Amino acid sequence: MLTLKKLLVLDLDGTLIDRQDRISPDKILALNEIKNYFDITIATGRSYLSALYFAKLLNLNLPFICFDGALISDKDGNDYFKCFMERYEILEILNSIKKDIALNVFYKNYSLVNPNMLLLGIVLKHWRLNYRIFYNQIYDFDVYKIVLASYNHDTLKKIENFLRNFRNGGYYLYPSAKKKGLYVIDISSRFVNKGKAILEFKKLFNYDFIVSVGDYINDLELLKYSDIKIAPIKSHKRVKEIANYLIKDFNNLLEILRKFY
Repeated sequence: MLTLKKLLVLDLDGTLIDRQDRISPDKILALNEIKNYFDITIATGRSYLSALYFAKLLNLNLPFICFDGALISDKDGNDYFKCFMERYEILEILNSIKKDIALNVFYKNYSLVNPNMLLLGIVLKHWRLNYRIFYNQIYDFDVYKIVLASYNHDTLKKIENFLRNFRNGGYYLYPSAKKKGLYVIDISSRFVNKGKAILEFKKLFNYDFIVSVGDYINDLELLKYSDIKIAPIKSHKRVKEIANYLIKDFNNLLEILRKFY
């Protein structure tokens, strides 16, 4: 009988971890069972260092996807795929921001933050950053992602509209889950998303069957290219519309995956 090579792909925020960056004991127990039948990896919008922390915590041996698909790397720092933002775009974004905007420019192993971002200390803790201070000039253009944050929604909306003038995708504006009233724009290369990354992952490591679990709009492409699409019951409406299954918890996830052992 032919044995399929199976992969479970997990989003972090809203799926695997809670708002305090914790993984519940029941999820760990479920993953310990699933590991006997599926390989497991992470696909997140978070930085390499943040994804690395959880990969080590869960003892995951596969490479993982971070920066919303701009980087596939492993625990030893070996890169299997990477896509930087375009230089002209980085400069356009940096020139567009106002004084009250918090800025984070992500590289693989560190980030540049402005003083406004430092005031959002909980965000720095959340992202598990090795950061340096940004002083209005950039010299290294190997940028995977830029994050802008502000309590002024109208200001960020103007920046979003500005971005739409010269690109069609690769970013989204959303309310922060970490601080009430804070809004965030995530900006990565317009050529990447989690879906393209999982296709690359499938090609690199020869998987036959992929199950993905995600909850937000940056997971839409990931789910689109998966054989089985699973979403937590509190997921974004557009995610729930394409999911094959909705789950309340990881016990539900176990029930579904046992059908494919």
